[in-house]
Amino acid sequence: MQKGKSYSAKSIQILPGNPTATAIHQILTWALENLDKQVEVIWPSSIKGSEYKLIAHADPMGGDPKWALAVSEKGKMQSLWDFASCDSLLVFNRIEASLNDREGAAQPAPGVTTSEEEKAEEKAFFYLNENAAKQRSTVPIPPMGQESSLTRTATVLNGDLAFVQITALLQSINLAKMTGRLEITSDKGTAEVFFIEGQPFHATSPENRGAECIYELVTWKEGRFFFQPKVITKQRTIHDTLDSLIMQGAQILDKYNFLKNSGFKPDTILVKLIPSISDADLKKLVQPAIPVDFVLQRRFYDAVDGKSSTREIVEKLGYLRSQWVPVMCNMLTCGLAGFGTITKRVGNLPPLEPKTVDSAAVQQVIMSLRRGDTGMFNFPAFLYFLEQEYFRGHRSGNPLSVIVFEMRVKSGPNGSIREPLPIGALREAVLRISQAKRHNDLLAHYEAFDYALLCPETKGEGARVFAKRLVTALTKTPLATGVDSRTLSLSFGAACVPEDFLELGLLLSAAEAAKTSALTQDSPVLLYRDLQGGG
Repeated sequence: MQKGKSYSAKSIQILPGNPTATAIHQILTWALENLDKQVEVIWPSSIKGSEYKLIAHADPMGGDPKWALAVSEKGKMQSLWDFASCDSLLVFNRIEASLNDREGAAQPAPGVTTSEEEKAEEKAFFYLNENAAKQRSTVPIPPMGQESSLTRTATVLNGDLAFVQITALLQSINLAKMTGRLEITSDKGTAEVFFIEGQPFHATSPENRGAECIYELVTWKEGRFFFQPKVITKQRTIHDTLDSLIMQGAQILDKYNFLKNSGFKPDTILVKLIPSISDADLKKLVQPAIPVDFVLQRRFYDAVDGKSSTREIVEKLGYLRSQWVPVMCNMLTCGLAGFGTITKRVGNLPPLEPKTVDSAAVQQVIMSLRRGDTGMFNFPAFLYFLEQEYFRGHRSGNPLSVIVFEMRVKSGPNGSIREPLPIGALREAVLRISQAKRHNDLLAHYEAFDYALLCPETKGEGARVFAKRLVTALTKTPLATGVDSRTLSLSFGAACVPEDFLELGLLLSAAEAAKTSALTQDSPVLLYRDLQGGG
Protein backbone atom coordinates (compact mmCIF):
# COMPACT_ATOMS: atom_id res chain seq x y z
CA MET A 1 0.00 0.00 0.00
CA GLN A 2 1.04 3.65 0.27
CA LYS A 3 4.47 4.09 1.80
CA GLY A 4 6.68 7.08 2.44
CA LYS A 5 4.85 10.35 2.90
CA SER A 6 2.21 10.51 5.64
CA TYR A 7 -0.92 12.53 4.86
CA SER A 8 -2.42 14.23 7.89
CA ALA A 9 -5.50 15.31 5.94
CA LYS A 10 -7.65 12.55 4.47
CA SER A 11 -11.02 12.31 2.78
CA ILE A 12 -12.85 9.03 3.27
CA GLN A 13 -15.50 8.03 0.77
CA ILE A 14 -18.07 5.32 1.59
CA LEU A 15 -19.70 3.72 -1.47
CA PRO A 16 -22.68 1.34 -1.46
CA GLY A 17 -21.14 -0.76 -4.24
CA ASN A 18 -18.31 -0.97 -6.77
CA PRO A 19 -17.08 2.48 -7.95
CA THR A 20 -18.20 3.57 -11.41
CA ALA A 21 -15.92 4.98 -14.10
CA THR A 22 -17.45 8.37 -13.31
CA ALA A 23 -16.53 8.07 -9.65
CA ILE A 24 -12.94 7.06 -10.44
CA HIS A 25 -12.59 10.05 -12.74
CA GLN A 26 -13.88 12.45 -10.10
CA ILE A 27 -11.57 10.92 -7.49
CA LEU A 28 -8.68 11.61 -9.87
CA THR A 29 -9.81 15.22 -10.36
CA TRP A 30 -10.19 15.76 -6.61
CA ALA A 31 -6.75 14.30 -5.88
CA LEU A 32 -5.11 16.55 -8.46
CA GLU A 33 -6.77 19.63 -6.98
CA ASN A 34 -5.92 18.67 -3.37
CA LEU A 35 -2.24 17.75 -3.51
CA ASP A 36 -1.79 17.79 0.27
CA LYS A 37 -4.61 15.29 0.89
CA GLN A 38 -5.21 11.60 0.39
CA VAL A 39 -8.55 10.07 -0.50
CA GLU A 40 -9.62 6.64 0.75
CA VAL A 41 -12.55 4.93 -0.96
CA ILE A 42 -14.25 2.01 0.81
CA TRP A 43 -16.98 -0.29 -0.52
CA PRO A 44 -18.31 -3.72 0.50
CA SER A 45 -17.33 -6.94 -1.25
CA SER A 46 -19.92 -9.46 -2.42
CA ILE A 47 -17.95 -11.93 -0.27
CA LYS A 48 -19.39 -11.70 3.22
CA GLY A 49 -17.14 -10.16 5.85
CA SER A 50 -14.77 -8.34 3.50
CA GLU A 51 -14.48 -4.89 1.96
CA TYR A 52 -12.22 -3.06 -0.48
CA LYS A 53 -10.18 0.08 0.03
CA LEU A 54 -8.83 2.26 -2.78
CA ILE A 55 -6.28 4.93 -1.87
CA ALA A 56 -5.38 7.79 -4.23
CA HIS A 57 -3.15 10.82 -3.92
CA ALA A 58 -1.14 13.14 -6.15
CA ASP A 59 2.39 14.11 -5.19
CA PRO A 60 2.92 17.92 -4.96
CA MET A 61 6.41 17.34 -6.42
CA GLY A 62 4.91 16.08 -9.68
CA GLY A 63 4.46 12.78 -11.46
CA ASP A 64 1.35 10.66 -12.04
CA PRO A 65 -1.13 10.20 -9.17
CA LYS A 66 -0.56 7.07 -7.04
CA TRP A 67 -3.27 4.42 -6.65
CA ALA A 68 -3.43 1.38 -4.38
CA LEU A 69 -6.15 -1.25 -3.96
CA ALA A 70 -6.43 -3.56 -0.94
CA VAL A 71 -9.01 -5.95 0.48
CA SER A 72 -9.83 -6.44 4.15
CA GLU A 73 -10.96 -9.95 5.03
CA LYS A 74 -11.61 -11.08 8.61
CA GLY A 75 -9.75 -8.03 9.92
CA LYS A 76 -6.63 -8.66 7.82
CA MET A 77 -5.66 -6.18 5.10
CA GLN A 78 -4.14 -7.61 1.92
CA SER A 79 -2.64 -5.43 -0.83
CA LEU A 80 -3.83 -6.30 -4.34
CA TRP A 81 -1.77 -3.79 -6.33
CA ASP A 82 -0.42 -0.27 -6.46
CA PHE A 83 0.72 1.78 -9.43
CA ALA A 84 0.82 5.33 -10.81
CA SER A 85 -1.42 6.62 -13.61
CA CYS A 86 -3.22 9.76 -14.74
CA ASP A 87 -5.70 7.72 -16.81
CA SER A 88 -8.92 7.22 -14.82
CA LEU A 89 -10.24 4.73 -17.36
CA LEU A 90 -7.15 2.56 -16.94
CA VAL A 91 -7.62 2.63 -13.14
CA PHE A 92 -11.29 1.72 -13.51
CA ASN A 93 -10.50 -1.20 -15.82
CA ARG A 94 -7.82 -2.47 -13.44
CA ILE A 95 -10.23 -2.35 -10.50
CA GLU A 96 -12.86 -4.23 -12.53
CA ALA A 97 -10.31 -6.89 -13.48
CA SER A 98 -9.25 -7.34 -9.84
CA LEU A 99 -12.84 -7.66 -8.63
CA ASN A 100 -13.68 -10.15 -11.36
CA ASP A 101 -10.61 -12.22 -10.46
CA ARG A 102 -11.68 -12.42 -6.80
CA GLU A 103 -15.45 -12.62 -7.15
CA GLY A 104 -16.20 -13.70 -10.71
CA ALA A 105 -18.82 -11.75 -12.64
CA ALA A 106 -19.64 -8.37 -11.16
CA GLN A 107 -22.48 -8.52 -8.66
CA PRO A 108 -24.35 -5.77 -6.82
CA ALA A 109 -23.24 -5.18 -3.26
CA PRO A 110 -25.34 -6.84 -0.54
CA GLY A 111 -28.52 -4.91 0.15
CA VAL A 112 -28.21 -2.66 -2.89
CA THR A 113 -31.13 -2.91 -5.30
CA THR A 114 -31.07 -1.85 -8.92
CA SER A 115 -32.88 1.39 -8.13
CA GLU A 116 -30.41 2.14 -5.35
CA GLU A 117 -27.52 1.54 -7.73
CA GLU A 118 -29.03 4.01 -10.19
CA LYS A 119 -29.39 6.60 -7.43
CA ALA A 120 -25.78 6.03 -6.41
CA GLU A 121 -24.74 6.53 -10.03
CA GLU A 122 -26.66 9.81 -10.22
CA LYS A 123 -24.97 11.10 -7.05
CA ALA A 124 -21.53 9.81 -8.17
CA PHE A 125 -20.17 9.63 -4.61
CA PHE A 126 -19.93 11.38 -1.24
CA TYR A 127 -17.04 12.40 0.99
CA LEU A 128 -16.86 12.00 4.73
CA ASN A 129 -16.78 15.26 6.64
CA GLU A 130 -13.09 15.77 7.50
CA ASN A 131 -14.00 17.55 10.74
CA ALA A 132 -15.64 14.42 12.08
CA ALA A 133 -13.10 11.74 11.27
CA LYS A 134 -14.78 9.05 13.39
CA GLN A 135 -18.31 9.35 12.05
CA ARG A 136 -19.57 7.57 8.95
CA SER A 137 -22.23 10.07 7.90
CA THR A 138 -21.45 11.60 4.53
CA VAL A 139 -21.74 15.01 2.93
CA PRO A 140 -21.87 15.84 -0.80
CA ILE A 141 -18.64 16.80 -2.56
CA PRO A 142 -18.58 20.58 -3.17
CA PRO A 143 -18.74 22.03 -6.72
CA MET A 144 -15.36 22.54 -8.40
CA GLY A 145 -15.48 26.17 -9.52
CA GLN A 146 -18.07 28.82 -10.35
CA GLU A 147 -16.96 29.83 -13.85
CA SER A 148 -20.04 28.45 -15.59
CA SER A 149 -23.55 29.84 -15.63
CA LEU A 150 -25.01 26.34 -15.30
CA THR A 151 -25.94 25.02 -11.88
CA ARG A 152 -23.36 22.59 -10.50
CA THR A 153 -25.75 20.93 -8.07
CA ALA A 154 -26.90 18.54 -10.81
CA THR A 155 -23.36 17.81 -11.97
CA VAL A 156 -21.81 14.40 -11.35
CA LEU A 157 -18.63 14.81 -13.43
CA ASN A 158 -16.44 17.86 -13.76
CA GLY A 159 -12.77 18.76 -13.99
CA ASP A 160 -9.98 20.04 -16.24
CA LEU A 161 -8.67 18.59 -19.50
CA ALA A 162 -5.16 19.36 -18.29
CA PHE A 163 -5.49 16.30 -16.02
CA VAL A 164 -7.41 13.87 -18.22
CA GLN A 165 -7.45 13.12 -21.94
CA ILE A 166 -10.65 14.07 -23.74
CA THR A 167 -10.93 10.55 -25.19
CA ALA A 168 -10.75 9.01 -21.69
CA LEU A 169 -13.47 11.41 -20.52
CA LEU A 170 -15.79 10.47 -23.40
CA GLN A 171 -15.13 6.75 -22.89
CA SER A 172 -15.84 7.05 -19.16
CA ILE A 173 -19.28 8.50 -19.94
CA ASN A 174 -19.80 5.72 -22.47
CA LEU A 175 -18.82 2.94 -20.05
CA ALA A 176 -21.07 4.33 -17.32
CA LYS A 177 -23.98 4.52 -19.85
CA MET A 178 -24.73 8.06 -18.73
CA THR A 179 -27.50 10.23 -20.19
CA GLY A 180 -27.04 13.98 -20.16
CA ARG A 181 -25.10 16.95 -21.47
CA LEU A 182 -21.32 17.39 -21.44
CA GLU A 183 -20.08 20.97 -21.76
CA ILE A 184 -16.42 21.80 -22.46
CA THR A 185 -15.18 25.40 -22.32
CA SER A 186 -11.75 26.39 -23.65
CA ASP A 187 -10.04 29.27 -25.41
CA LYS A 188 -11.48 27.82 -28.64
CA GLY A 189 -15.01 28.40 -27.40
CA THR A 190 -17.66 26.17 -25.87
CA ALA A 191 -18.65 22.73 -27.13
CA GLU A 192 -21.47 20.50 -25.93
CA VAL A 193 -22.18 16.81 -26.44
CA PHE A 194 -25.48 15.16 -25.54
CA PHE A 195 -25.40 11.48 -24.56
CA ILE A 196 -28.13 8.86 -24.32
CA GLU A 197 -27.14 5.68 -22.47
CA GLY A 198 -23.48 6.53 -23.04
CA GLN A 199 -23.73 7.04 -26.80
CA PRO A 200 -23.31 10.54 -28.30
CA PHE A 201 -26.57 11.86 -29.80
CA HIS A 202 -25.90 15.48 -30.71
CA ALA A 203 -22.81 17.73 -30.58
CA THR A 204 -21.94 21.32 -31.44
CA SER A 205 -18.87 23.56 -31.22
CA PRO A 206 -18.18 27.09 -32.52
CA GLU A 207 -17.14 25.72 -35.92
CA ASN A 208 -18.65 22.23 -36.22
CA ARG A 209 -21.59 20.04 -35.38
CA GLY A 210 -22.33 16.31 -35.30
CA ALA A 211 -19.49 13.88 -35.95
CA GLU A 212 -17.21 16.73 -37.07
CA CYS A 213 -17.53 18.22 -33.58
CA ILE A 214 -16.29 14.98 -31.98
CA TYR A 215 -13.37 14.88 -34.43
CA GLU A 216 -12.49 18.43 -33.34
CA LEU A 217 -12.81 17.65 -29.63
CA VAL A 218 -10.22 14.86 -29.95
CA THR A 219 -7.66 17.64 -30.60
CA TRP A 220 -8.54 19.68 -27.49
CA LYS A 221 -5.89 19.58 -24.77
CA GLU A 222 -7.13 22.30 -22.43
CA GLY A 223 -10.45 23.41 -21.00
CA ARG A 224 -12.90 22.89 -18.15
CA PHE A 225 -15.67 20.34 -18.47
CA PHE A 226 -18.75 19.28 -16.54
CA PHE A 227 -21.56 16.83 -17.14
CA GLN A 228 -25.23 17.44 -16.31
CA PRO A 229 -27.29 14.24 -16.09
CA LYS A 230 -30.75 13.84 -17.62
CA VAL A 231 -30.38 16.91 -19.86
CA ILE A 232 -31.46 15.77 -23.32
CA THR A 233 -32.29 17.23 -26.73
CA LYS A 234 -34.54 16.27 -29.63
CA GLN A 235 -31.88 17.20 -32.18
CA ARG A 236 -29.80 14.32 -33.51
CA THR A 237 -26.64 14.94 -35.52
CA ILE A 238 -24.63 11.81 -34.62
CA HIS A 239 -25.36 8.26 -35.74
CA ASP A 240 -21.98 6.51 -35.28
CA THR A 241 -20.76 4.81 -32.11
CA LEU A 242 -18.38 6.64 -29.80
CA ASP A 243 -15.52 4.18 -30.45
CA SER A 244 -15.85 4.75 -34.18
CA LEU A 245 -15.91 8.54 -33.76
CA ILE A 246 -12.84 8.57 -31.51
CA MET A 247 -10.94 6.29 -33.87
CA GLN A 248 -11.76 8.47 -36.88
CA GLY A 249 -10.94 11.63 -34.94
CA ALA A 250 -7.54 10.21 -33.94
CA GLN A 251 -6.81 9.31 -37.56
CA ILE A 252 -7.68 12.83 -38.73
CA LEU A 253 -5.48 14.33 -35.99
CA ASP A 254 -2.61 12.05 -36.98
CA LYS A 255 -2.94 13.11 -40.64
CA TYR A 256 -3.10 16.79 -39.67
CA ASN A 257 0.07 16.42 -37.58
CA PHE A 258 1.71 14.86 -40.62
CA LEU A 259 0.76 17.94 -42.64
CA LYS A 260 2.21 20.29 -40.00
CA ASN A 261 5.44 18.29 -39.86
CA SER A 262 5.65 18.60 -43.64
CA GLY A 263 5.67 22.39 -43.37
CA PHE A 264 1.99 22.88 -44.13
CA LYS A 265 0.25 26.10 -43.13
CA PRO A 266 -3.40 26.83 -43.99
CA ASP A 267 -2.54 30.23 -45.50
CA THR A 268 0.39 29.07 -47.65
CA ILE A 269 -0.21 29.26 -51.41
CA LEU A 270 -0.60 25.87 -53.12
CA VAL A 271 0.94 25.16 -56.53
CA LYS A 272 0.50 22.16 -58.79
CA LEU A 273 3.57 20.00 -59.28
CA ILE A 274 1.77 18.09 -62.05
CA PRO A 275 0.15 20.73 -64.34
CA SER A 276 -2.56 18.39 -65.66
CA ILE A 277 -3.59 14.78 -65.18
CA SER A 278 -6.39 12.54 -66.45
CA ASP A 279 -8.90 10.84 -64.18
CA ALA A 280 -7.38 7.44 -64.92
CA ASP A 281 -3.84 8.59 -64.09
CA LEU A 282 -5.01 10.41 -60.96
CA LYS A 283 -6.81 7.31 -59.70
CA LYS A 284 -3.70 5.21 -60.33
CA LEU A 285 -1.47 7.74 -58.55
CA VAL A 286 -3.60 8.04 -55.39
CA GLN A 287 -4.63 4.36 -55.26
CA PRO A 288 -1.94 3.34 -52.69
CA ALA A 289 -2.50 6.55 -50.68
CA ILE A 290 -5.18 7.40 -48.09
CA PRO A 291 -8.61 6.17 -49.27
CA VAL A 292 -10.85 9.18 -50.08
CA ASP A 293 -13.77 9.85 -52.37
CA PHE A 294 -12.29 10.37 -55.84
CA VAL A 295 -14.66 13.25 -56.66
CA LEU A 296 -13.40 15.14 -53.57
CA GLN A 297 -9.79 14.51 -54.62
CA ARG A 298 -10.40 15.58 -58.22
CA ARG A 299 -12.24 18.80 -57.29
CA PHE A 300 -9.48 19.80 -54.86
CA TYR A 301 -6.77 19.16 -57.47
CA ASP A 302 -8.66 21.24 -60.04
CA ALA A 303 -9.07 24.10 -57.54
CA VAL A 304 -5.29 24.46 -57.02
CA ASP A 305 -4.40 27.51 -59.15
CA GLY A 306 -1.08 28.74 -57.74
CA LYS A 307 -2.83 31.77 -56.23
CA SER A 308 -5.14 30.33 -53.55
CA SER A 309 -4.22 28.97 -50.13
CA THR A 310 -5.56 25.73 -48.66
CA ARG A 311 -7.89 27.76 -46.44
CA GLU A 312 -9.36 29.59 -49.44
CA ILE A 313 -9.76 26.37 -51.45
CA VAL A 314 -11.47 24.59 -48.55
CA GLU A 315 -13.88 27.50 -48.03
CA LYS A 316 -14.63 27.68 -51.76
CA LEU A 317 -15.35 23.94 -52.00
CA GLY A 318 -17.15 23.75 -48.65
CA TYR A 319 -15.07 20.77 -47.47
CA LEU A 320 -15.29 19.56 -43.89
CA ARG A 321 -12.13 18.94 -41.86
CA SER A 322 -12.56 15.16 -42.20
CA GLN A 323 -12.61 15.63 -45.99
CA TRP A 324 -9.88 18.13 -46.75
CA VAL A 325 -7.22 16.79 -44.34
CA PRO A 326 -6.83 13.34 -46.02
CA VAL A 327 -7.22 14.94 -49.48
CA MET A 328 -4.42 17.40 -48.68
CA CYS A 329 -2.22 14.56 -47.37
CA ASN A 330 -2.61 12.80 -50.73
CA MET A 331 -1.79 16.01 -52.60
CA LEU A 332 1.56 16.18 -50.81
CA THR A 333 2.54 12.50 -50.54
CA CYS A 334 1.62 11.75 -54.15
CA GLY A 335 3.51 14.75 -55.51
CA LEU A 336 0.39 16.48 -56.86
CA ALA A 337 0.95 19.82 -55.13
CA GLY A 338 3.51 21.76 -53.14
CA PHE A 339 3.87 25.06 -51.35
CA GLY A 340 4.50 28.35 -53.11
CA THR A 341 8.12 29.49 -53.35
CA ILE A 342 9.29 31.35 -50.26
CA THR A 343 12.59 33.18 -50.40
CA LYS A 344 14.50 33.84 -47.21
CA ARG A 345 17.42 36.20 -46.74
CA VAL A 346 19.88 35.89 -43.86
CA GLY A 347 22.04 38.97 -43.41
CA ASN A 348 23.89 39.80 -46.63
CA LEU A 349 23.72 36.22 -47.94
CA PRO A 350 21.86 35.58 -51.20
CA PRO A 351 18.17 34.59 -50.84
CA LEU A 352 17.41 30.89 -50.31
CA GLU A 353 14.91 28.92 -52.31
CA PRO A 354 13.53 25.61 -50.99
CA LYS A 355 14.91 22.45 -52.55
CA THR A 356 12.36 20.31 -54.36
CA VAL A 357 11.93 16.89 -52.75
CA ASP A 358 11.20 14.19 -55.33
CA SER A 359 8.15 12.53 -53.76
CA ALA A 360 7.98 9.99 -56.57
CA ALA A 361 11.51 8.78 -55.78
CA VAL A 362 10.62 8.51 -52.09
CA GLN A 363 7.50 6.50 -52.92
CA GLN A 364 9.54 4.22 -55.18
CA VAL A 365 11.89 3.36 -52.31
CA ILE A 366 9.00 2.71 -49.95
CA MET A 367 7.16 0.51 -52.44
CA SER A 368 10.29 -1.59 -52.94
CA LEU A 369 10.08 -2.54 -49.26
CA ARG A 370 6.44 -3.64 -49.45
CA ARG A 371 4.84 -6.88 -50.57
CA GLY A 372 2.91 -6.30 -53.78
CA ASP A 373 0.12 -8.75 -52.90
CA THR A 374 -0.73 -7.23 -49.48
CA GLY A 375 0.81 -3.74 -49.43
CA MET A 376 2.49 -4.49 -46.06
CA PHE A 377 6.20 -4.03 -45.40
CA ASN A 378 8.19 -7.24 -45.74
CA PHE A 379 9.88 -8.87 -42.74
CA PRO A 380 13.45 -7.60 -43.42
CA ALA A 381 12.10 -4.05 -43.76
CA PHE A 382 10.30 -4.49 -40.42
CA LEU A 383 13.55 -5.55 -38.74
CA TYR A 384 15.39 -2.56 -40.22
CA PHE A 385 12.80 0.00 -39.05
CA LEU A 386 12.57 -1.75 -35.66
CA GLU A 387 16.31 -1.38 -35.15
CA GLN A 388 16.22 2.29 -36.12
CA GLU A 389 13.35 3.04 -33.74
CA TYR A 390 15.09 1.06 -31.00
CA PHE A 391 18.24 3.21 -31.28
CA ARG A 392 16.18 6.40 -31.52
CA GLY A 393 14.15 5.46 -28.43
CA HIS A 394 17.32 4.54 -26.55
CA ARG A 395 18.75 8.01 -27.16
CA SER A 396 15.58 9.92 -26.37
CA GLY A 397 14.31 7.70 -23.54
CA ASN A 398 10.97 7.07 -25.27
CA PRO A 399 9.21 3.69 -25.03
CA LEU A 400 8.76 1.35 -27.99
CA SER A 401 6.18 -1.43 -28.28
CA VAL A 402 5.96 -4.34 -30.71
CA ILE A 403 2.74 -6.24 -31.35
CA VAL A 404 3.09 -9.68 -32.97
CA PHE A 405 -0.19 -11.21 -34.07
CA GLU A 406 -1.73 -13.92 -36.16
CA MET A 407 -4.97 -14.01 -38.15
CA ARG A 408 -6.36 -17.41 -39.12
CA VAL A 409 -9.57 -19.01 -40.33
CA LYS A 410 -10.61 -21.81 -37.98
CA SER A 411 -12.66 -24.88 -38.89
CA GLY A 412 -13.12 -28.49 -37.85
CA PRO A 413 -14.03 -29.82 -34.38
CA ASN A 414 -13.67 -27.06 -31.78
CA GLY A 415 -11.80 -24.92 -34.34
CA SER A 416 -8.84 -27.31 -34.34
CA ILE A 417 -7.96 -26.50 -37.97
CA ARG A 418 -6.50 -23.01 -38.44
CA GLU A 419 -5.49 -21.85 -41.89
CA PRO A 420 -4.09 -18.54 -43.25
CA LEU A 421 -6.59 -15.91 -44.39
CA PRO A 422 -7.63 -15.93 -48.05
CA ILE A 423 -5.94 -13.09 -49.93
CA GLY A 424 -9.21 -11.11 -50.25
CA ALA A 425 -9.86 -11.26 -46.51
CA LEU A 426 -6.22 -10.40 -45.78
CA ARG A 427 -6.36 -7.29 -47.96
CA GLU A 428 -9.54 -6.18 -46.19
CA ALA A 429 -7.84 -6.76 -42.82
CA VAL A 430 -4.84 -4.69 -43.93
CA LEU A 431 -7.16 -1.86 -44.96
CA ARG A 432 -8.94 -1.84 -41.58
CA ILE A 433 -5.69 -1.97 -39.62
CA SER A 434 -4.18 0.83 -41.76
CA GLN A 435 -7.21 3.01 -41.08
CA ALA A 436 -6.98 2.38 -37.32
CA LYS A 437 -3.24 2.83 -36.78
CA ARG A 438 -1.34 6.09 -36.38
CA HIS A 439 0.70 7.47 -39.25
CA ASN A 440 4.00 6.55 -37.56
CA ASP A 441 2.94 2.97 -36.69
CA LEU A 442 4.34 0.39 -39.10
CA LEU A 443 2.45 -2.71 -40.28
CA ALA A 444 4.48 -5.59 -41.66
CA HIS A 445 4.68 -9.31 -42.31
CA TYR A 446 6.37 -11.23 -39.49
CA GLU A 447 8.40 -14.27 -40.50
CA ALA A 448 6.34 -16.70 -42.64
CA PHE A 449 2.67 -16.41 -41.70
CA ASP A 450 2.34 -13.88 -38.87
CA TYR A 451 2.18 -10.09 -38.77
CA ALA A 452 3.63 -7.31 -36.66
CA LEU A 453 3.03 -3.69 -35.70
CA LEU A 454 5.85 -1.38 -34.71
CA CYS A 455 4.49 1.29 -32.33
CA PRO A 456 7.00 4.07 -31.47
CA GLU A 457 6.50 6.14 -28.29
CA THR A 458 3.95 3.61 -27.00
CA LYS A 459 3.91 1.93 -23.58
CA GLY A 460 2.60 -1.56 -22.95
CA GLU A 461 -0.87 -0.48 -21.84
CA GLY A 462 -1.16 1.74 -24.90
CA ALA A 463 -0.32 -1.27 -27.09
CA ARG A 464 -3.02 -3.29 -25.30
CA VAL A 465 -5.69 -0.64 -25.95
CA PHE A 466 -4.63 -0.37 -29.60
CA ALA A 467 -4.71 -4.15 -30.11
CA LYS A 468 -8.20 -4.38 -28.60
CA ARG A 469 -9.39 -1.71 -31.02
CA LEU A 470 -7.98 -3.77 -33.87
CA VAL A 471 -9.88 -6.85 -32.67
CA THR A 472 -13.09 -4.80 -32.74
CA ALA A 473 -12.31 -3.41 -36.20
CA LEU A 474 -11.53 -6.87 -37.61
CA THR A 475 -14.60 -8.62 -36.18
CA LYS A 476 -17.36 -6.00 -36.43
CA THR A 477 -18.24 -7.14 -39.98
CA PRO A 478 -17.02 -10.13 -42.07
CA LEU A 479 -13.64 -9.71 -43.76
CA ALA A 480 -14.91 -11.88 -46.61
CA THR A 481 -17.52 -14.55 -47.23
CA GLY A 482 -17.10 -17.17 -44.51
CA VAL A 483 -14.54 -15.08 -42.57
CA ASP A 484 -16.45 -13.50 -39.69
CA SER A 485 -16.31 -13.27 -35.89
CA ARG A 486 -17.23 -16.97 -35.57
CA THR A 487 -14.53 -18.32 -37.88
CA LEU A 488 -11.81 -15.70 -37.40
CA SER A 489 -9.05 -16.67 -34.95
CA LEU A 490 -7.06 -13.70 -33.61
CA SER A 491 -4.21 -13.59 -31.11
CA PHE A 492 -2.14 -10.52 -30.25
CA GLY A 493 1.00 -10.43 -28.11
CA ALA A 494 2.80 -7.22 -27.14
CA ALA A 495 6.04 -6.32 -25.39
CA CYS A 496 7.67 -3.00 -24.62
CA VAL A 497 11.13 -1.47 -24.30
CA PRO A 498 12.09 -0.54 -21.60
CA GLU A 499 9.16 -1.87 -19.53
CA ASP A 500 9.82 -5.55 -20.30
CA PHE A 501 13.37 -5.76 -21.69
CA LEU A 502 16.20 -3.58 -22.87
CA GLU A 503 17.45 -6.03 -25.51
CA LEU A 504 15.90 -6.04 -28.97
CA GLY A 505 16.00 -9.82 -29.42
CA LEU A 506 14.24 -10.45 -26.11
CA LEU A 507 11.59 -7.88 -27.06
CA LEU A 508 10.58 -9.96 -30.10
CA SER A 509 10.71 -13.24 -28.17
CA ALA A 510 8.49 -11.76 -25.45
CA ALA A 511 5.90 -10.53 -27.97
CA GLU A 512 5.89 -13.98 -29.63
CA ALA A 513 5.41 -15.72 -26.26
CA ALA A 514 2.48 -13.45 -25.39
CA LYS A 515 0.91 -14.07 -28.81
CA THR A 516 1.21 -17.85 -28.39
CA SER A 517 -0.36 -17.71 -24.91
CA ALA A 518 -3.22 -15.53 -26.18
CA LEU A 519 -4.42 -18.48 -28.29
CA THR A 520 -5.43 -20.37 -25.15
CA GLN A 521 -6.84 -17.38 -23.22
CA ASP A 522 -10.32 -15.88 -23.16
CA SER A 523 -8.86 -12.56 -24.31
CA PRO A 524 -7.14 -12.45 -27.71
CA VAL A 525 -4.77 -9.72 -26.45
CA LEU A 526 -1.95 -10.31 -23.94
CA LEU A 527 1.06 -8.33 -22.80
CA TYR A 528 4.23 -10.19 -21.92
CA ARG A 529 3.95 -8.91 -18.35
CA ASP A 530 0.57 -10.69 -18.08
CA LEU A 531 2.42 -14.01 -18.34
CA GLN A 532 4.42 -13.05 -15.26
CA GLY A 533 1.32 -12.11 -13.26
CA GLY A 534 2.13 -8.42 -13.32
CA GLY A 535 -0.85 -7.24 -15.38
